[in-house]
Formats: sequence, C-alpha cells, structure tokens
Amino acid sequence: MRYLFIVLVLAAATVQAQKIKVGPVVSASLARPVFDNLVVAQSNQGKWAPAAAGGVSLIFLANNNFGLSTELLYQYQQKSVAGTDGFSYFKESHNFIKVPVLFQYSYPVGYYKINVMAGPVINYWLSGRGEALVPELVEGELENGTRYTIEYSGVLDDDRFVVSDPNRWQLGLQVGVGTTIPIKQNQLKVDARFEWGHTNLAKPNSTYAPFIFYDISLDHTFNVFSLSCAYLFSFDLFEMKRKGKSTRQKEK
Repeated sequence: MRYLFIVLVLAAATVQAQKIKVGPVVSASLARPVFDNLVVAQSNQGKWAPAAAGGVSLIFLANNNFGLSTELLYQYQQKSVAGTDGFSYFKESHNFIKVPVLFQYSYPVGYYKINVMAGPVINYWLSGRGEALVPELVEGELENGTRYTIEYSGVLDDDRFVVSDPNRWQLGLQVGVGTTIPIKQNQLKVDARFEWGHTNLAKPNSTYAPFIFYDISLDHTFNVFSLSCAYLFSFDLFEMKRKGKSTRQKEK
C-alpha cells in the first residue's frame, strides 16, 4: 500500500504540473549502518563508508514555489562494521535501485532559488559482496579472512552467503536543502540531504552466513549524508500544448 501511495502522488503531480524539469543527476554519499539489535550492537560498530549514485532527475512544478522532485538512481554503497574487540571487521558493498520522492518548496533569493525538500525514498536491494575477518577465521587458518557474495537463494557456502529472509524493498525518509542556479535556459540543482533508513536489510532472525560465529545480524538500517548535482532542462507544458493546438489549426 505504501508504494501504491507514492505512485498515486506521482500521478497527481503530473496532472497538476505546469512545468517539468528533467536531466542527469549524480551524487556522492557517506553511509553508516545502525544496528537495532542491541546484542549485535554491543560487539559491532557501524562506520561511515562512501557511496555513489547516478541516474535521472525529474521535477514537477505546480507553481514557482511548490513542486515534487523525484529521481531514478543506481547506487553503489559500501558498508563498514568494526568489531569492538579492535580486531574484527566486516566490509561489504551493496547495489541498489533508489527512488526518492520529495515534496519541494522553493524560495527565490536574488539570482538563485533556495530549495527545502522532504519525503520518502524507496530502495531495491540488487546484490552485494563482502569480506570478513574475525578471530575464529584466523584460528581456522584463514588469517586473511574470507571473501563472499551475498545471494537470496541457494545453498550456503564459505564464499556464498544466502540471506534467509531479506527485505529487498526498503523504505526510508529523506530531508534536504539545496539551491537552483540558472544557466541560460537550463538549471543546475545542488542538494545536501540526510536519509534515515526505516526498513532493515532483513527481517529479525534472518541469517546469511555459513559460520555460526559469524552470524552477524542484518537487522539494521542506514543513515546517509549525500551531496547531489543535477543539470536540468525545463519544459513548459502549457506552452507545448498551445503550440500543438496552433499547429493543428494551421494545418486545417
């Protein structure tokens, strides 16, 4: 139902929109896993790690102040967890499809516009891989740790971790501020955002490791700080409709 609500919001925005802005967007981020499981949190600490994304930005403007900003992004995100024993670590990289849907308020300040935005973001977990080092692996003659891929079905193996009950669809919240800079007929849009992950990577008691001692929980979310930049082309829908009508009248 929550995804249906977002689709309906987008549909309503396209009906009410007077102008549409569309163009490429890229972003750089820092992401940190936040453990909800207190037992796991006592022995593991989430660290900030880099992430990057790219895709298409689309903005529906109802008027000069209000609009809806959305993006379709492919995101590569690293995850870093350090053991409180000062030795262990877990490093992973994840791939997501990301779609933020943000309500945007714009206020003109001289030559620029200041934007304030907030709304939900949907992530779809595509794949992942990682490496781990814990004392038990060293004792088992794996002094360099183990490398593995993350999958969602199949049989567990030393280099193949299967998530038993993943949340591949994840919902979060984004808030941000930014500015829009006119460049001739187009615009450069720069945003700084904070994302609070609301859905865990997996359901409680989900497992994905073949080693009992390495059954680190996926019961965690992500906090993300990001900086994005989009180059946008503007289209006036009313102007396009008028041109279409006048062209048809001339043909008659």
